[in-house]
Amino acid sequence: MLFGCIYAPDFPVQSVLRNEPASASKTIPVAVCDGPDSLQKVIACNAPATRAGLTIGMRKAQAQLLPGVVLRKRAPDQEQAAHSALMDCGYSYSPMVESVCSGTVLMDLTGTERLLGSPEQTGKRLADLAARCGLHVQVALAANVDTALHAARGFPGITVIPEGQEATRLSCLPTEILNPDPELQELLDTWGIRDFGALSSLPRVALIRRLGQRGLQMQSLAQGETERKLAPAEPPLSFQESFELEEPVELLEPLAFILSRVLERLLARLMVRSLATDHLEITLELEIHPDRQLKSSRVVPQGAGRHQRRLKLPVPTQDANMILKLIQLGLAEHPPEAAVKKVIMEAIPAKIRSTQAGLFAPRAPEPVKLEITMARLRAVVGKQDELGRARVGFPATKDSLTPDTFQMLRCHPEEKRQYESSLPCRPAIGFRRVRPPLGIEVEISRKVPIAVLLNGVKRTVINASGPWLRNSSWWSSSDVCRREEWDVELWIGRNPVLCRVFQEKPSGNWFLEAFYD
Repeated sequence: MLFGCIYAPDFPVQSVLRNEPASASKTIPVAVCDGPDSLQKVIACNAPATRAGLTIGMRKAQAQLLPGVVLRKRAPDQEQAAHSALMDCGYSYSPMVESVCSGTVLMDLTGTERLLGSPEQTGKRLADLAARCGLHVQVALAANVDTALHAARGFPGITVIPEGQEATRLSCLPTEILNPDPELQELLDTWGIRDFGALSSLPRVALIRRLGQRGLQMQSLAQGETERKLAPAEPPLSFQESFELEEPVELLEPLAFILSRVLERLLARLMVRSLATDHLEITLELEIHPDRQLKSSRVVPQGAGRHQRRLKLPVPTQDANMILKLIQLGLAEHPPEAAVKKVIMEAIPAKIRSTQAGLFAPRAPEPVKLEITMARLRAVVGKQDELGRARVGFPATKDSLTPDTFQMLRCHPEEKRQYESSLPCRPAIGFRRVRPPLGIEVEISRKVPIAVLLNGVKRTVINASGPWLRNSSWWSSSDVCRREEWDVELWIGRNPVLCRVFQEKPSGNWFLEAFYD
């Protein structure tokens, strides 16, 4: 049996510093406060803050007097995202993962030695995965679930406890790791029992008489003799990261830096689970004070406190630079209406797409790079034309009676080919269109064309077939095509030529539309 535990010390502090540079949590004294605004207290602090004199339970007003200390408000959504990242690290190596509490994850690693290597190597890999997700963790591996849990909470770095050495290795840990009740902890201090070794050496019968079953359970935990199974948790299906700014940001350049940090953490979680994304939801919470808006151009409607953007990619990807560029182009085209105070980003997971190009086929551009190019073109020429059609995309013919009708698809060539293959198949005829149609004069006898004046030369009609009446979109006044079409055979030079002519209604003008092969 082999169990592993990942523990993130000072978890509330790490969760609020997770989207900031790694050096911040190591050098800057940071404390996290929680509670009512008038009675906020310090609930967690990092090592530099402890050296500066901060203690757990200190009031915020007292902590503010210490020089150089940064106080942050507790962020439950960021703690949830950080804990989900720890769960992702556990699920990357085992399907059996238990969520003990925020910042602590247990996993069953039994039988993974041949795949993952020695326990020391497995512990190092778990720590590296957590570091990629922005968390500094302590990892422990043991043959007992509770032993791994207490060792991860008590020993820094990576700890491996062989089977049979649980009591010896845990003997130096303080009893606070067992989380006893305050009264029970005070009683143990009165007895002089301050570590696991002293608790393990107490007579069992006398301990039960004084502390009951709770005392016996604590002694069994200190000796590493308990046996239990993991309580597996459901893998997190939501990949969401957020970052709350201390000061609102109005310019897009500093906002892009924040988006980059959040996106990196989000993609790191996806990569840990061997996933990618092709759909992102970006929500920017805005700082709006309607009573303070002085300029009429900056007036924001009441209740419009969010700016939402949706990014749909052609294929799943893990490339942060490409995604960030598309987000920047979208925000440059549709900037937020006020300063941004919080960033929330959610990625819809998707499987990584693997494709192999043909040996003799020309290499196509990467879909994500092509999407960036299309976004830049849309920013220059606009999204739609006067007819409501997209200006940038892949042209595709429409099943319509109106000549030269088409639509623009926002998809890559593969999907375009799938779309065209779904259209009904019709027999192909060699038909060379004249664009734009050439204006002509037609001589009519008994409602049938008998001669065509083409380029100033009169051409006799050998045969004529028609007319075919065409009237498309008669229900809409904006798209009406009314005309009579004829197929006529003319003498051009010494050879007969078959061509298509038509008369517009109600103008009565004649045009040459195409030649048949």
